[in-house]
Amino acid sequence: MRRLTEKRGKYEIAYYSVDITEEMKEKALTFAKNIILTDNQYSRLLPSQVRESNDVTLQSKIEIQRTYMGKLGELVILKYLTENGRSVSTKGMFEVYEGQGNVDHFDFVTKKGHSVDVKTGFRQIHRRLLVNTEQFGNIPKDYYVAVKIDAMDVDGEQKLVDWQQVSTATIWGYAEHSYMEKHAEIANFGEGPARWLYYNKLLGIDRLLEEF
Repeated sequence: MRRLTEKRGKYEIAYYSVDITEEMKEKALTFAKNIILTDNQYSRLLPSQVRESNDVTLQSKIEIQRTYMGKLGELVILKYLTENGRSVSTKGMFEVYEGQGNVDHFDFVTKKGHSVDVKTGFRQIHRRLLVNTEQFGNIPKDYYVAVKIDAMDVDGEQKLVDWQQVSTATIWGYAEHSYMEKHAEIANFGEGPARWLYYNKLLGIDRLLEEF
């Protein structure tokens, strides 16, 4: 893990580059396939031979990719916390809940009981922390952390990236729910309205570390 700094407003803010291991990728991909290619999700739409192979439909590939990258982002934050001497509960991190509709509900929880939701970007064009407005209002979290997986696009039109060649991620920082409520802009980037902040406008992650 490498500590980097940049000027954000009047302050010198630390952010981190984190190595992604093969074990992290294996865990994340297994979880993603389990959640998408099981009877809890899209299995009724896919023949068994497709479920058992890597030759899935484009829709499933995109769903697996989104879930895979999201779980990798959580594992990156877990690695950051662990390497900084914090012990956190990972109960439910790889649980596939019946009928959850492709939504992974895992949150990190601080010592004060505050919820921390990891939002993961992974395409080369991703420059913002995004929180879906419906989720923001109906399932609010206390903090939103931005992780960017350093993946390469392989098909921009179909929004696919090279899953297996990712090797690093950047922890850009975090924002409080109350701050996003007042200051985040709202726009639709292709998946419904979302509140957003640029990565370089976020608070340094080390500040949030104090809560664990």
